[in-house]
Amino acid sequence: MIKKMTQPTKQTPLEKLLAEKERIRQQSTQQEQKLNEDLSYLQDNAGSLLLSGVSSLLFSGSATAKKNKALPVSGNSQTVHAPTASLGLADFLPIGKIMIPVLWEIAQPLIIAWCIRRLKKAFTGKKRA
Repeated sequence: MIKKMTQPTKQTPLEKLLAEKERIRQQSTQQEQKLNEDLSYLQDNAGSLLLSGVSSLLFSGSATAKKNKALPVSGNSQTVHAPTASLGLADFLPIGKIMIPVLWEIAQPLIIAWCIRRLKKAFTGKKRA
């Protein structure tokens, strides 16, 4: 008794498209979950991340001076020098350009409140205690 070998059925173009659509949907769901995890991590740790970033920028000069010293390599007379990472004005300009809109958003309410108090004081003649 000889069994007939069934040939694998070819997918129709519609079946190929449906399979591709399902694969892309699964990938997008996975990517969305990953982005949501990353976003919640950033939200939970925004303060510490911001402070560590700012402190590393501000205090990197003293830290790199310590790192630039020669480090002995496991008993050999050879030394390894850490790369210099000194920050100059050119390094702060891009950071400043990024921070200007954020600082402006913070400063606007303060400036507006100050102007309103000054105008109120000018028109009413009352001094605020």
